[in-house]
Amino acid sequence: MSFCDFLKENGWSEVKKDIHYIKEDWILVFDTSSWIEVGTTRNERIFDIPVPEKSKETWALNLINHLCETDDKLNR
Repeated sequence: MSFCDFLKENGWSEVKKDIHYIKEDWILVFDTSSWIEVGTTRNERIFDIPVPEKSKETWALNLINHLCETDDKLNR
């Protein structure tokens, strides 16, 4: 299973195949290398993380959730 499939299984919607995903106000964009730009509708680029290896999908998703939740709290 790819990380993109893992995202969809965890509530993310695919906007553009293998490139752009959203979950409510949260945004993920896979750039041209092996990185994911993590952002929200208020802050388009909070942080970049590497596309995770097969055994690190849950860890990466937890990091993405933490980054987006923290941005939500800071912008309330």
